Amino acid sequence: MALSRQLRLLRWLVPPLIFLLAAFHQAAAQRLAAYLDVSWQGYSELLLFGLTGSLVTWLGLSWLAAAGHRSAEAEARLRTAYAELEANHQKLLALHELGHRLATADDETTVLELAARAPLQLTDAQASSVVTFDPEGNRLKLEMAWGLSERYLQALRTYLDQGVDAERCRTCVALKTHVSADCPLFVGIRAVAQAEGIGSLACLPLVRDRERVGIISAYFPAADGPPEEQVRLLNILGGAIAAMLESMRARARQVHTLHALDRATASALGDTLGEFAARMLDIVMAGWEAQAGGVFLYEEETNTWSCRAARGLGQDLEHPAYRLAVQLIRQAREHGGPVIADESEGHEEHRLLSAIATPLLNEGRTVGALFLGARRRQAFHERQFELLRTVAHQAALAIGYARLYERLEQMSILEERYRLAREIHDGLAQTLGYLNLQVERLEMLLSAGRTQAARQEVVELRRTVRAAYVDVREAIDGLRLSVERPEHLAARLRDYVQEFGLQTGIAVEFDAQPSDLVVEAAVGLQLLRIAQEALTNVRKHAQASRVRVALFRSERELELTITDNGMGFPLAPSSSGHRSYGLNGMRERAQSLGGTMTIASGPGQGTRVIVTIPLEGRP
Repeated sequence: MALSRQLRLLRWLVPPLIFLLAAFHQAAAQRLAAYLDVSWQGYSELLLFGLTGSLVTWLGLSWLAAAGHRSAEAEARLRTAYAELEANHQKLLALHELGHRLATADDETTVLELAARAPLQLTDAQASSVVTFDPEGNRLKLEMAWGLSERYLQALRTYLDQGVDAERCRTCVALKTHVSADCPLFVGIRAVAQAEGIGSLACLPLVRDRERVGIISAYFPAADGPPEEQVRLLNILGGAIAAMLESMRARARQVHTLHALDRATASALGDTLGEFAARMLDIVMAGWEAQAGGVFLYEEETNTWSCRAARGLGQDLEHPAYRLAVQLIRQAREHGGPVIADESEGHEEHRLLSAIATPLLNEGRTVGALFLGARRRQAFHERQFELLRTVAHQAALAIGYARLYERLEQMSILEERYRLAREIHDGLAQTLGYLNLQVERLEMLLSAGRTQAARQEVVELRRTVRAAYVDVREAIDGLRLSVERPEHLAARLRDYVQEFGLQTGIAVEFDAQPSDLVVEAAVGLQLLRIAQEALTNVRKHAQASRVRVALFRSERELELTITDNGMGFPLAPSSSGHRSYGLNGMRERAQSLGGTMTIASGPGQGTRVIVTIPLEGRP
């Protein structure tokens, strides 16, 4: 640009300059001619023209030479600037490509490899290494190296294995040093570094949650380290790699959270709602590295919240952390989505610098809310909302299942209470009433002095008491069946049949195919109840000496058969409704499983009860 300005100035100065030189030449010629003879005037003009022409020519050539030199220098500077611009452009392209590859990396090893190679692509570094801090031993660990010779790598590994204190690297401020300095990465292997032509290194900190967890070291041949523009590139690189590692670790933790929640949901059958909520909360808190959390259920009819699981929320409802949780879950319900609070009011008391709450939605209805709190700033981000919604949806479904299971369990408890009440009413209560009458009769006989008749009444009393004991024992065994893993049907049924034989003296035979048959817990419990009711009828009504219980599973169905050699059903209905109540209960249990119950009997022919349960859609 300076040369072009000079040329424009020269274009305006040349005509006046030529006019002035011509005028000066003419004036000088006339002046000289006045003093010379006429014969010398021609020679004087020639001499004058030679002098002024040579002067003008010398001045012009000198100016052109200077202009050409300046032009060459400007062109050289322009080429240098273009080369630098091209080099910076290539480095920016390399940085962009590196950022793309970091964003698409699938695992932490790939990220560390890119981190180790990047200084060689972006700067004049001749080698690099990635070193992390061992949190337990507070030592340096070599994770990755690039460009280091085998000799230097072996020396560095040996040196680090001896135990280098990581605290100096963790708190280092300079992050740039020469080979002769007292740097933990040079002390002990300085001679090897100098032999390899390493003059300095620059370190890029890897930061996680505002804490330095490692460094990327770039080795340079120059003793004064890399230029400032390369240091800026390295700082950009270090920030990108640290963010990517943190994002990848967080994503891995959260994906693990989803899988763990899946497993917890699949294995939650039998857990109470509180137990499942506690397991779910522990899983989610670990995934988000939270120090506090709570699972709250919402009752729409009464507009009330109840806490089913809590961690780090204090011991009472007035604790600041608990109040913060309640405040956020209400906001989340009103908002219909996650709500974040950073550096919330009163954090000096509850020590939670960031918190988040999200509603638990099931078919558009709020069934509860999840709260998480952390003792670090910005622990939760909007980019996590989608994943948190997925976790919340899964948790809402699982809680819905747990609630349904809890209600079914309550219904089952009520049903068993009804069965037990019926058994007590039809068995023990009637027996006690009969015993009361017998005792009154015994008193009358003793008062009348009829000793022999009284002895016969005592015998009858003993028989009645024994029958009552058997009834009570059966009721106790029935209660035990509801809790002792009914899914192991063959084993549970075998134990019950053997106990029945020991208590009643009736010969029993049991057969199961396969012998270790396992079914759904609900199926096992219902079939055990059916078998119990059938054997109770055998004891009370069949007057049998032998009974056979068979369990068989085919590809399509499960069959339970109870056969006795007793008196069979009479032609006329019994005056007691107990057996009909029991049979109706057995049939209802079979139908609840989608199955059928068949009874085959006749006077003196014994009785066979066959229960068939279809297996389609069942494990």
